[in-house]
Amino acid sequence: MFCTKCGTELLERDKFCNECGASTGVGAARQPERLTRPMNDAKIAGVCVGFARYFGVDPTLVRVLWLVFVIWPLPCLGIVAYIVAWIVIPKDTAALPSRQFQAANGPAA
Repeated sequence: MFCTKCGTELLERDKFCNECGASTGVGAARQPERLTRPMNDAKIAGVCVGFARYFGVDPTLVRVLWLVFVIWPLPCLGIVAYIVAWIVIPKDTAALPSRQFQAANGPAA
């Protein structure tokens, strides 16, 4: 394999050229996860599920930690942080079923 920018011979496992630093495309980085509020798994506003998906942990763990944050270290600080996150974090519109699908199949149970 050769670098397309400078022509240096590279090993198959190289991710970057050792001469010019150009990317070879091997092991290309994936798109980072966006912090959104998925409404299909939401209990209140989807904030905890959004953080759980972003960090790759169980939503129940995030909900329990957020509840602890509501009580300690400052009372109600968790509630204020939740409301701010509710306002700031955008909804995940891709996770919502279309209205046409709901109208054709009836309301979701």
